[in-house]
Amino acid sequence: MSLHTWSLRHIAQAVRSGEMSAVTVTRYFLQRIDLWNSSLKAFIISSDNALEQAAAMDALRNSGKDPGPLAGVPIAIKDLLDTEGIQTTYGGRHHVHIPDFSAPVVTLLQQAGAIVIGKTNLHEYAYGTTTENPHYGISRNPWNINKISGGSSGGNGVALAAGLCLGAVGTDTGGSIRIPAALCGTVGLKPTYGLVSKRGVFPLAKSLDHVGPMANSVADVAVLLSVLAGYDSLDPDSCQSPARKYPALLPQTLRIGLPKQYFYDRCHPNLLQVIQTAFKNLREHLSPELNHWVELEIPLMVEVPEAQRVLITSEARAVHNLWLKSHPALYGEDVRTRLMEADDIRGDQYVWAAQVRRDFTAAMEQVFEQVDVLLTPTTPIPATNIGQVKTHVHTHEVNVRSHLTRNTHPWNLTGLPALTIPCGFTHDGLPVGLQIIGPKFSEPKLLSIGKLFEQILVYPGIAPAYR
Repeated sequence: MSLHTWSLRHIAQAVRSGEMSAVTVTRYFLQRIDLWNSSLKAFIISSDNALEQAAAMDALRNSGKDPGPLAGVPIAIKDLLDTEGIQTTYGGRHHVHIPDFSAPVVTLLQQAGAIVIGKTNLHEYAYGTTTENPHYGISRNPWNINKISGGSSGGNGVALAAGLCLGAVGTDTGGSIRIPAALCGTVGLKPTYGLVSKRGVFPLAKSLDHVGPMANSVADVAVLLSVLAGYDSLDPDSCQSPARKYPALLPQTLRIGLPKQYFYDRCHPNLLQVIQTAFKNLREHLSPELNHWVELEIPLMVEVPEAQRVLITSEARAVHNLWLKSHPALYGEDVRTRLMEADDIRGDQYVWAAQVRRDFTAAMEQVFEQVDVLLTPTTPIPATNIGQVKTHVHTHEVNVRSHLTRNTHPWNLTGLPALTIPCGFTHDGLPVGLQIIGPKFSEPKLLSIGKLFEQILVYPGIAPAYR
């Protein structure tokens, strides 16, 4: 059996029907984790009660009860989320513990029949984009193990691309779902701010943090979102939104927006070539009703990156202030340095950044009166070498960590939903992601468009060495 190539919907259907047991599925994926994780460092820890979860699922089904839409599906949980009875580290060393409470999103998954297969590796405290974790190892990209996986949800991207799970839950503060999804050739969704509960998730920057699904297809991400989305009265940032079907039917017409500036300005030439080829394929295959391409300006992009930096740095420092003072040596050097940068941020800068956020959010509402979605490269560069700090884009030398977030962080500032799907490969075989952005609560439309694009931009899924 090659269960790692199945969709999570197919696995759930097989378990629900009795064609396959949840124990069989779980044992299969635990064996794959045992085989590959020592070299890939996708997981910090696999769940020692996964088989117990699976046996309980089989017993529930055998009793005639509905095991749920995710029956027997192995799901990886980023180790930033509390999981009852399973060691949780937040990717650092200050607060390693076994929680007596699960984040509500984990509970929702388990109630839907999912099996928590393990806790995935991440950039320390989610404060970085490479998942080169000094405490739990470097997550290696399955398409080339000498390359980074992206971050901070890097372990999720690796686990999916290597077939070690069928779905994953990550967090995204500046791109931390979308960046590893793009670099590892998987699908990732940052939902609208507040659509998915953040309770039980260790914060990086509370006003920018999002929780969302990752999988190897848009349809599988849609199934996960239908389970995860919902109001949590105990999460002050949770939103009450009407029940929605994911994905929705395609709109009768589609206005596709292409930003004229910023998002394409400093892209790796080969990556940009892949994106342009994808656009050519989409234009050729989309029906005339869905083929309205609009070039437009995105306001305030000159100010947005600095505003994002000020907000995330200030809020992250507020979370870590006590630990940074009492146990600074327990941090890795890169995260400790980033946290210390908050010392140089003044109060008036924070006020300015908050105003930019308000202005930019309002401006984007006007942009989405002109178009239904925006398309950009998810990241402006493909996966770089492990340990690489700088790279060149045309004549510009850029910092790898910060440049990876260039196209993703604006949508954390606004809280708008953004989906990334694979759209091709560079000359040296590295995945490239296409980002689809929409207005608030447009996830049904984003997922329906993503599913259509996915059918046109066919890609292989699991990395070759792990098929």
